[in-house]
Amino acid sequence: MKRYLLGLGSTLVGAGMIFVFTHAEVSAESEGDKPETFACSRKYIGDYDIQHCKTGYLDCAVTSSGVSCVKRK
Repeated sequence: MKRYLLGLGSTLVGAGMIFVFTHAEVSAESEGDKPETFACSRKYIGDYDIQHCKTGYLDCAVTSSGVSCVKRK
């Protein structure tokens, strides 16, 4: 019976420690509220209107057909 209670007690202590450590993490939600700035330029090539937009991590081309983005390095 002692082994059973000792095992149960150590399991509860371990679960409590996991709960405390996982709920003490810092949240980055406040940084995510600020939108990423977009810098765009527009070019007319023949009959096509092309916009090139940059963010801190994306390069995008916007045309009448749609949007195409690639991750910046």
